[in-house]
Amino acid sequence: MASAGGIPLATRAAPGVAAPRSPAAPLPLTRPTASPSAPPVATPKPAAAPASGARPSPAASRFGLAVVAGSTRGQRFKLPVTGCTVGRTRGAILFAEDVFVSPQHATFLIKDNVLHVRDESSASGVYVTIPSAETIPPMSFFSAGQRLFRFLGKLEAPPPLAGRPTVYGAPVPPGQGVYGVEEVLVGGRSGRTVVTSAPLLTIGQANCDFTYPQEDGMAGRHCELSFTSAGAQLRDLSGGLGTFVRIAASVDRPLRPGDRVRLGQHIVQVELMG
Repeated sequence: MASAGGIPLATRAAPGVAAPRSPAAPLPLTRPTASPSAPPVATPKPAAAPASGARPSPAASRFGLAVVAGSTRGQRFKLPVTGCTVGRTRGAILFAEDVFVSPQHATFLIKDNVLHVRDESSASGVYVTIPSAETIPPMSFFSAGQRLFRFLGKLEAPPPLAGRPTVYGAPVPPGQGVYGVEEVLVGGRSGRTVVTSAPLLTIGQANCDFTYPQEDGMAGRHCELSFTSAGAQLRDLSGGLGTFVRIAASVDRPLRPGDRVRLGQHIVQVELMG
């Protein structure tokens, strides 16, 4: 059993690992029968009541988290009404072996009976699945499968310099802009970049602008971006695998049952618990 602020957090053993047995219940105290020659047996005194200043354990909420990906897959946690923090070395829920999780990575909190998640300025960020489509601004991060991307936004041509000739190039189609999306590699390095004047960019396993054959956790056509002057609309086409967007640090993002949150290499799913 794990605990969050004094509240037991229910866990389920990972597949293939036997669940730890609960300790045997203590036998009830009984008063033995006294014999004429035996001295009377003292009745055990009741346990002392807790001091008036002791802090009671917080009540459990109706929200829980199930680990659906990562080294601790299969664990389940029931959240207290006061919420809890998640990290690698600090927090009620620890992912100690995940090097992409910061010491204190994120906080789950409940406001107005709605569960929220907050990024505590983590190095790798907190990512949440989009319901079906979401508008993202330039320089936003999003992920599909095991891949991380950054939407660069509209790429403007540099202004002409007085007295210098204009650099030759193919004309941009009338009424369209040029947009860029880059893959982000481990350590924050830029990987492959696609720059396009087409109105749509696709990511998936086959016949897409970014194609990753046999990529784990990625659909044939996983997601697509349709560009606008202010940003792009990111649409999830994964059929339940999920497309994730990075939330801004210190901003409380509301969650619904079924939403998934990526913390490093771990993914937790929000659920309602009895």
